[in-house]
Amino acid sequence: MVLSQNIAGFPFAGADVGGFFGNPSKELLTRWYQAGAFYPYFRGHAHIDARRREPYLVGEPYTEIITQALRLRYQLLPVWYTASHEASVNGSPIVRPQYYVHPSDEKGFAIDDQLYVGSTGLLFKPVSSEGAESVDIYIADEVTYYGYFDYRIYSGAGKTHTVPAPLEKIPLLMQGGHVIPRKERPRKSSGLMKWDPYTLVVVLGNAGSAQGTLYVDDGETFDYEQGAYIHRKFSFDPSKAFLVSEDIGTPGKKTKEYLKTMENVRVEKVVLIGAPSSWAGKTEVLVMEAGAKEAKKVPLSWHGAEGKKAAWAVVRDPGVAVGGDWRIDFS
Repeated sequence: MVLSQNIAGFPFAGADVGGFFGNPSKELLTRWYQAGAFYPYFRGHAHIDARRREPYLVGEPYTEIITQALRLRYQLLPVWYTASHEASVNGSPIVRPQYYVHPSDEKGFAIDDQLYVGSTGLLFKPVSSEGAESVDIYIADEVTYYGYFDYRIYSGAGKTHTVPAPLEKIPLLMQGGHVIPRKERPRKSSGLMKWDPYTLVVVLGNAGSAQGTLYVDDGETFDYEQGAYIHRKFSFDPSKAFLVSEDIGTPGKKTKEYLKTMENVRVEKVVLIGAPSSWAGKTEVLVMEAGAKEAKKVPLSWHGAEGKKAAWAVVRDPGVAVGGDWRIDFS
């Protein structure tokens, strides 16, 4: 239903978590919350005669597992808001079925139980069977995918891959070639996250490149119609080993005023998945902001590949504004 409505031009859609009628088991209610975290419209709702759906009433260990699903939803709110912006300006589905992302792959035409979130490359499949310990996720393309939580590598076009999915784990993959913005500080509401810093997850593709976008406005007014928003493109160029932030918005009457309010909202961390082995031993990067006289050195930590898990690197607190022009040099 959710995918069909998105394709039909009704992107802000979602099923009632737990179902409107009936009473799912505690395990399946937990799985439904995990699935609901990937609905554009995410809410628990039911008939008056059904049992209450509040997570804190389910009991442990389910309440804690549901809490983690809710935190993941809030962590990825920058992704959802950007995808919603795309839907509003060009009609792109917020969540996308297999055939929308890979229209030339006939094997994926009938798949209706996994989805991509916006243009981020996030690939999710819900668990719908009680007692399940894994799910099979179909990958259509030759691009390498990575586990969202453990960076495990999945590759092979036109193949089904078994992904571990015990109750406490959400089956979520990242397609190489994307930059995923997120916020990592748990808050009691999205409003309290407004001034929190961002983390950029750079998921390198097969050619070593990646790109993604971020859209931000005040979330309250119509001032975005007068340019009061941030719309950035983040690109990683493997030939130069540069991560670059550039403006792709259209300036308006209130652009400067809004950017002034956001000047202290920074990028606090950059995580690169699939970091090349040549970075082993590298301990710093150079960060250059627009208007700065010289670049500054920022620490880098590199973590080698282990088994089937990809190598990754972290830049902590590069000190750049999320709404500014800047470059991070990894060369």
